[in-house]
Amino acid sequence: MRLLSQQKAESELLGIYGKLIALIILLLVMAYISFHYFGKINQTAQPSIQVEHSRLLNVLGVVRSQWLMRSKPDILQLDWYSDDIHSVASTGQVRMSAGGWPILNETSVAGCRQLLTELLGQGYMQQIETRFNSDTEICRYIDESGESISYQNSSGRVIFLTATN
Repeated sequence: MRLLSQQKAESELLGIYGKLIALIILLLVMAYISFHYFGKINQTAQPSIQVEHSRLLNVLGVVRSQWLMRSKPDILQLDWYSDDIHSVASTGQVRMSAGGWPILNETSVAGCRQLLTELLGQGYMQQIETRFNSDTEICRYIDESGESISYQNSSGRVIFLTATN
């Protein structure tokens, strides 16, 4: 009788240990998922210049296509249409190089800002710092986190640089 009650107690104890281990594993999985989830929320909450880098590359592709379709003009008239019916379509123009990429109207910070405004729109310029290196003819657009986009006026090359902390 004593042996039977001891086996029953051990059996109950093993059941409790099994449930405890399952609970610990469940908590570890939930902690892992929650850290990844909340980490992604923080990344998406702040607008990233990396998204604008991708957008700029896409816009440059469209600009080059328009330039080719319009017989390679020196000045390309841009037509950016809004999805909003009440909004007036905005048009702008950019000077184009012989290779088919947009170039600055003036080689200065103001020229860099004007080019980015024509390509990406007005609202974006308030969030970044603009620099221009006259030796290399590179415009650099830097956001608050230190990430930046570099646009080389002489070749149309676009580079995304992460922040160095």
